[in-house]
Amino acid sequence: MKRVLAVAVVAVAGALVLAGCAGNHKTEKFQISATSVNGASAFNVGTITVTEGDKVDLRLGNSTDKAHGFSIDAFGIHKVIQAGQFQTVSFTPNKTGQFKIYCQLHPAHVPAQMIVVG
Repeated sequence: MKRVLAVAVVAVAGALVLAGCAGNHKTEKFQISATSVNGASAFNVGTITVTEGDKVDLRLGNSTDKAHGFSIDAFGIHKVIQAGQFQTVSFTPNKTGQFKIYCQLHPAHVPAQMIVVG
């Protein structure tokens, strides 16, 4: 009986510790738009930096006159944003590193990057 009680106490303590860790995460919000820079298609940001485990909300926009893509392969994100439109995509990065943000519709589109820190 003492052993069962000890195991239960350890399990509850572990759950409380994990619950406390989960409370440290936040939501990071960014807006990224496809735009024209000196006649070339590009994103309005070069680099965004986020934290592994935090929820990321990206508001994707397109200020050009044709559809543009928005992809981050490492996180399975592949969106098409119509001219003058916005979409929001949310995800939680589960690995650190540098990840290319690119337009899958136009290879010449100047890419951006996302850095995920631990």
